[in-house]
Amino acid sequence: MKMPKYQLFGFITLAAISIVSFQNCSQASFSEAKSQLASSTPDGSNTTDSASPNDPSTPDSASPDTLSAVDITWAVNKNVVLNITHASIIAANKGSLLKVDSVGMPNLGSLTAKGSSSYDFVSSVTGTATMSYTISNSSNVKASAKIIIKVVESDIATAPFYGCNLDGKLYSLDPASGTLLQEVNLTYNGSKLPCSDMVISSSGVVFAKDADGSNKIYTIDVSTGKGTLYQSSLVASGNRSVGLTLSVDGQSLITSEETDPGRSSQTNSLIQVSKAGVKTVLIPASDKFQMYGGDVKLLPDNKMYWTITNVTSTLCRNTAKAGNQAVLRYDPATGEKKEIACFDKKNIFGLGFASKALYGFSEQGNLVRVDINTGNTTLIKNTGLTFIGAAANPILW
Repeated sequence: MKMPKYQLFGFITLAAISIVSFQNCSQASFSEAKSQLASSTPDGSNTTDSASPNDPSTPDSASPDTLSAVDITWAVNKNVVLNITHASIIAANKGSLLKVDSVGMPNLGSLTAKGSSSYDFVSSVTGTATMSYTISNSSNVKASAKIIIKVVESDIATAPFYGCNLDGKLYSLDPASGTLLQEVNLTYNGSKLPCSDMVISSSGVVFAKDADGSNKIYTIDVSTGKGTLYQSSLVASGNRSVGLTLSVDGQSLITSEETDPGRSSQTNSLIQVSKAGVKTVLIPASDKFQMYGGDVKLLPDNKMYWTITNVTSTLCRNTAKAGNQAVLRYDPATGEKKEIACFDKKNIFGLGFASKALYGFSEQGNLVRVDINTGNTTLIKNTGLTFIGAAANPILW
């Protein structure tokens, strides 16, 4: 498959791509995310999700006397050059006839001007580099904000969204446009590693769950696809693990454990498993919820969102919507669980949070944006690919 000009590993060019950041970040909140996230397509067209009309942080692009600048977050591997252009800065902001007046020096690494509208950033050490920038509009109204660059190791996730499949492929994508950024083969000890789900920690570590029934968990070097065994089994022998996320503190994995999978007697419980293998039941099988595919994800409000079947849902059992899954919200701090929405499309699988919205994949390869409060979906793109598991990247928060 032909790859776009944007490369994740090697010389990185951000001609007009502003990478967004995602779920599983316990330090963030939905309200914080409103004014911080922006994205643009490779051609530079701004695709920032519209903020609420009542949100005071929303820039007023219609008024030449009003201008706001947003903090921009990118990620790059250490010793890899990140090319920052004026176009990429402008694409992250709202307004007409914007120009970049200045870009400050970073507190980590080095920044070298490349002509009048481009800069090369590079750092030989990991950490967070911060620099200021100032933009202005046609009325010479100015606004300033920060560029934040996460400098990470080569095996750490730097793309905004990842998907995996039973064929052992790992895909990285831009969810705002559906653009495929990179594709690598997942392997373990030199053999293909089929994948059924993924999650990314707040430090950028990618965890993948195998698809051969052994329910093993691996950490993944996303630059090579090489897996390292992390946990020998998430659930009891004969049961099946479906969905994958992390606890609020990032120390334990969360999954749905299926007993008697595929049978009429199937039950699902939501469990938490520590690195040492200690299991804690969060939602017991006696609650009689079931899954069909689907996922469980921790979102920035520190609550977990679990997709269950309509037939086991009180809210969606008799819904007129065309979907076959409900969304159940679980608060790990209080133990409260509540069904909040019914999907309007069938078989929404891997999930990830970005730009105030939940993204998911259908079994037909459709990338959709999900309104978490209503369950309604908006088609972003038919990717032509099949994703069984997916995860968004929180290191860019």
